[in-house]
Amino acid sequence: MRRATLLTTTLPIAAALPAVAFADAADPAWHLLGQIEVTEHETADSWSVTKRYPSEIAGGVDRFEISGYLVPVGWEAETRDWMLVSDLGQCPFCGSGDHGTAIEVQLADPLPVTEDARHAKLSGALHLVEDADTMQAVVMTGATLLDG
Repeated sequence: MRRATLLTTTLPIAAALPAVAFADAADPAWHLLGQIEVTEHETADSWSVTKRYPSEIAGGVDRFEISGYLVPVGWEAETRDWMLVSDLGQCPFCGSGDHGTAIEVQLADPLPVTEDARHAKLSGALHLVEDADTMQAVVMTGATLLDG
């Protein structure tokens, strides 16, 4: 008879990154997002995650400000769909396979896609992703550029 063994791992979202890896280390939003804990639960038959959010964002946030680098998702000439990362060297699409916190961003208005990532300060609604089938923890919607 085979017994199911529960394997549980809890990591802060940015656990793999040293603090100096953040280009926007002074931005307290990245620090706050780095405190999100994602716990994996794995048995022989299943995999799921639970997430624990800092109290400052536990119910979602109507107006959340953060700065970082916008990286387009997709190949359109312009898009509303982007990833925001704190450092291009830690981007899941641009750097190594070991990446830190990244936020899926849906802009209120589309931006032209260029070859270079764009540094931006954004404001938008921060929504929690509590789905047990994904490690994704937050999504920003209705985001607008605050710096250009």
